[in-house]
Amino acid sequence: MKFDESVLQKEWENGREPACADVTQWSSGSGEATPSDAALGALLEDAEPSDDDAERRVRRLGSRLARLDALNVGGMLSAATESGGAGAALAQRLEDGLGAGAALSQRLRRYDALVRAAPTAPHARTDAARADRNARVLLAELSELYNWLDAPPLRDLDSLAEVSLTSAEGRERALAAGEALRAALRAEASAPASRRRLAAVRERLRRLARAKDQLAAALARHLNNALIHLGNEAAHDSAHRHHPELLPYAPFMRWLKDMDEKAFDALAKVYVSTWSRVYEREVRAACDVARAALAPASPPPPPPERADEPLDNVLTLVENLCNAEQDFCVQFFFLDIDVKGEGSDGERSERSEGEAGRVRAGADTRRFMAELFPALEPDLVALVAHQERQGPYGAMRALACVGRRVLCGSGAGAALGTPGGEARWARAALAGVAVAAKRGADRAVAERLSALPDAVKQAAKKPKCGILSFVSELEQLSSACEAIFAASGRRADLDRWYVSLAGAMMQAIQHATHPRTPRAVVHLENYHRLHAALCSLRVGALEALRRECKARYSDALRSYVTQYFGRPLEKLTQFFEGVAEAVAQGVREDEVCYRAAFSKHELRRVLAMYPAHEVRKSLHRLYRTVEKHLSEEGGLLQVVWRAMQEEFIAQHVALQARIASCYPAAGLSLPLTTQHILDAFSDIAREH
Repeated sequence: MKFDESVLQKEWENGREPACADVTQWSSGSGEATPSDAALGALLEDAEPSDDDAERRVRRLGSRLARLDALNVGGMLSAATESGGAGAALAQRLEDGLGAGAALSQRLRRYDALVRAAPTAPHARTDAARADRNARVLLAELSELYNWLDAPPLRDLDSLAEVSLTSAEGRERALAAGEALRAALRAEASAPASRRRLAAVRERLRRLARAKDQLAAALARHLNNALIHLGNEAAHDSAHRHHPELLPYAPFMRWLKDMDEKAFDALAKVYVSTWSRVYEREVRAACDVARAALAPASPPPPPPERADEPLDNVLTLVENLCNAEQDFCVQFFFLDIDVKGEGSDGERSERSEGEAGRVRAGADTRRFMAELFPALEPDLVALVAHQERQGPYGAMRALACVGRRVLCGSGAGAALGTPGGEARWARAALAGVAVAAKRGADRAVAERLSALPDAVKQAAKKPKCGILSFVSELEQLSSACEAIFAASGRRADLDRWYVSLAGAMMQAIQHATHPRTPRAVVHLENYHRLHAALCSLRVGALEALRRECKARYSDALRSYVTQYFGRPLEKLTQFFEGVAEAVAQGVREDEVCYRAAFSKHELRRVLAMYPAHEVRKSLHRLYRTVEKHLSEEGGLLQVVWRAMQEEFIAQHVALQARIASCYPAAGLSLPLTTQHILDAFSDIAREH
């Protein structure tokens, strides 16, 4: 199809838009389209009188071109429709194009969502974005490097060693410079290794290292002189005055511990060597004063309730001294933190979280305090040993005094409370002294146990055995120990001593003998006294020993009464023993009197052998015998005499019952009634 150029030219001349925008010619043979020069020239030369502006003319020509394109497409569609199947194919192709456009639009929306989720991703793929990012990183790196190279506190590096540390202003300036130096070195240590290739960085590092060495040397020199000077003054002044004077230098010690550990260790050794001698002199002087107060010749000797006061004063001094020194050393030498693990801001931080960190901090504190007080425990142990020799209960008093400090944690010896939350080192040191005191008390008890056989041998040399000396000593020991350990918390040790002593004493009494005192009396008196001593203690651990002691006392009393009281109406008793044998052989009790050996006449003859006055005389002899055997300190004469009275009454009642059953009609009876017997025993006891 071919458009007529004259028609197109006529439409433009009439001022209307052309109906077709395709100014090309269609050649049905070759398929090529060539523009019409005349139509194109008319199009370019056509202009309205008001089109003075080129841009306005271009816009108008553009709008006309768009309408021509629309007319061209319309003409093509009309031609395709007229030619049959070609139009349907074109329509199908347009439909497919619309579907592909919709799919492309959906895919574009998905990509747009991804871009919004990662806004920098698309930019990173472009050279411009990468260049911008690299420029920003480089700018930040240069800014950081510039700030590090030209930090305001470090502009006077060469004059850091000349800063005066005696004034507060000079210390503040030196500390600020030191912290800035520390922060700069730490920052460079964590920076990339590539930065050190810069000549400026290498030169700056050399200057920083030189300044660090100079500042560390100045600090170490000043602190070393201060420590030695204060140590020399301590010989004439209070040993604790150095704490407030040295605490202002604690931040410098932290700085040295981080930046120059060798200088820090050297200062710590100087401190330990200087003040260990000061504290050793002070503690030994206090121990000498306590020894003088405990000496037997010191007028006047302290009363028993204040016998442990000298040792208690020394322990109070030691606790105050050690606790104050531990608090100071933890703060001054930073024993509870890991300085190298801190942040660069210089704030105190805990060494590490959890139990492992506390264990390490506690180990450092204990090691430092042990080096500072190397002779403390030997001096205290020697003082405790000295008090053990002062009196029979010196070991118990020493153990009670030290035990109160260790177990109760009272007064200055509280278990906790250091700034780092560590246990008090003084309490651990006194625990070793308490162990030594406990061994001394155990030795004292062991010596008493080993002395039991000697006490039995000494008692055998006396006219009467009486109460063995170790039983009386147990009473004194229990009374003294109950008063000594009333508030010491050593109840378990005390009960253990009681059990061992009481058990050994019972065995010693069991094997004790005396040449002039019956063995039953030795057991009787000593078991009775020991039982009374154990009952007065009211200790549950002694319950079994109390029961056994009472049983042995009862057996001894019964044995003695049976052996020495015997049968005062001997012939009468033998007579009725024969009667009992006859009854046992089958003779009736009312027919026994018909036998010649057991007749009424024979019974009267035997009864006549025991008149009332003879019975009383035999009781008097028995009382004197019992009085001769028993001791006054035992206090059991009346007890034994009453037991014999009960035994006599029991025999009298048995004989009277036999007479009544075998000789009912004879009207016979014993020479004394039960009441007469009671009166006779009472009169004899009263007479003597």
